[in-house]
Amino acid sequence: MPFVAATVEIPEGIRHILLKYAKSRRLPARQVQRAKIILLAADGLNNMQISSQVNLGQGSVSKWRTRFLKELPKLQEILEKDSSHLEDAISSFLDDKPRPGQPRHYNDEQVMKIQEIACRTPQEFGYEASHWSLNMLKAVAIKEGIVSTVSAKSVSRFLK
Repeated sequence: MPFVAATVEIPEGIRHILLKYAKSRRLPARQVQRAKIILLAADGLNNMQISSQVNLGQGSVSKWRTRFLKELPKLQEILEKDSSHLEDAISSFLDDKPRPGQPRHYNDEQVMKIQEIACRTPQEFGYEASHWSLNMLKAVAIKEGIVSTVSAKSVSRFLK
């Protein structure tokens, strides 16, 4: 017997927000696409039909259908108790989940300070050169206490 995807029934308040997301031209494309997946599933389409309409693999369509069904009780609770937070909850649900990986070594403030140094002249920091080198910028960033260590390659990335 073939696998049949679970049916999706969306309360009107949630459907209204998902329709708004699906028609949006300002939201990230992934959120628009995910809202469309859920709405098409609620309209009774199977994963293969949805997949061809949103140009996404069946596995991804299945994943978002399943995620929505798991999240639906929480969204319904928010809808019943305090619907003013419903749009934020739906937006958060449609966003990507944090992925594993190495945390950032340098925060935005450190990067900005290194960029600010690069906008000034090397003479202001005691160098006789007329233009910055990556190694000079690296040395000044460490000397100024912005970072404890940094590579010239990282400084190069910050300036791009």
